[in-house]
Amino acid sequence: KPVECLSACSEERYSVHINCGGPEANIGNTIYEADDEPGGAAKYESKREDWQTSTTGHIWDVDSSSYNYKAENMSILRMDNSVLYTNARFTPLSLTYHVRCLVNGNYTIKLHFAEIVMRDNRSYYSLGRRIFDVYIQDIVVLKDFDIVKAAGGVDKVYIHNYTAPVTNGALEIRLHWAGKGTTRSPTKGTYGPLISAIDVESDFKPPTKGRRKRFIVAGAVGVLSDGTPIAVKQLSAKSKQGNREGYMAPEYALYGYLTYKADVYSFGVVALEIVSGMNNVKFRRDENFVCLLDWVLYLQKNGDIMEIVDPRLGSEFNKKEVVRMINVALLCTNQSPALRPTMSRVVSMLEGKTDVEELVMVPSTLGDPSGYATALHNKFAQSSVNGSLSETQSLVKSSEGPWTTSSSSSAQDLYPISKS
Repeated sequence: KPVECLSACSEERYSVHINCGGPEANIGNTIYEADDEPGGAAKYESKREDWQTSTTGHIWDVDSSSYNYKAENMSILRMDNSVLYTNARFTPLSLTYHVRCLVNGNYTIKLHFAEIVMRDNRSYYSLGRRIFDVYIQDIVVLKDFDIVKAAGGVDKVYIHNYTAPVTNGALEIRLHWAGKGTTRSPTKGTYGPLISAIDVESDFKPPTKGRRKRFIVAGAVGVLSDGTPIAVKQLSAKSKQGNREGYMAPEYALYGYLTYKADVYSFGVVALEIVSGMNNVKFRRDENFVCLLDWVLYLQKNGDIMEIVDPRLGSEFNKKEVVRMINVALLCTNQSPALRPTMSRVVSMLEGKTDVEELVMVPSTLGDPSGYATALHNKFAQSSVNGSLSETQSLVKSSEGPWTTSSSSSAQDLYPISKS
């Protein structure tokens, strides 16, 4: 079910250990998670939050009820940590492990293999040859891989080490049968990728509690100690800004794809909350709007965008600054990451050092590329013909007219307002 695999991570991970095809196992201080669910000809297993598996392939003339995509050892195993090699995960065609919730950086990956099905004795079980390819992050790391040759025999361990970068919080390990080796020896279906265990360890240490970077907060813009401006989604562990689901960029919430532009989106949501005094997630104007941002996009296209301003402010605010804040927020919450400004440019626009970019946002889903194309066309067409427009020629359609306010009785305030 897509919703399960796309749910937000409850915490970030720096390592993962999987006993492929077997139960949970303890090796020293390391706990290898169980991976003992039956596979399928086209099955995606998504019960876990931070890693999932998918299996493909089926032998047509083999009873599917007896084929569970797991292998068990054929003899007594005498290698160290034999619990990791007693069982294995295998498939006739393709086996993929999707690891999520990882902190970005380099990881040392260990792939554990041991041939526990085919034999090297004088029986017909010695006639089979298992050959497959292994990909990590879509890069071939093992080509025409034969476990028996690499390990020097059956029931012997081969561990392949590889360092791979994680740039979007996710790691993919895929094993694929490319048609080589035997398919009917020793029995039908005894071929294809097989793996015993997986270790993923970061090449860097998790941060020590109490020693994280401190922020210098300027409004809703955070500045690191080196002067780098960033978006602040949560100012402290005790912050009550709301749950993080309401601040996640759509490309991350839907597809798990994370870039530095995701924080730009989050800042845009926070900026709209500051202007309106309402919470993005708890906002419920009527059944047509699921969140505050949804309503703002509607007003930007069809109504008076100044309706979002908190009416409790009365007239005690600078209208030009509010207009600038709203426009910048809309730029930040563009559904296309490529069309969002950088945080350094956001700071410059908010400070009035540069003009606010003109960008007609086209409400669309990430699956609608035409929405992106239209927005991109509008952005470059406007800049090439008119140049940088002033803030008074902004997205706010009625900034020159009389200002009126309205609010929903069901909307909840985000922060208490003090005029002192």
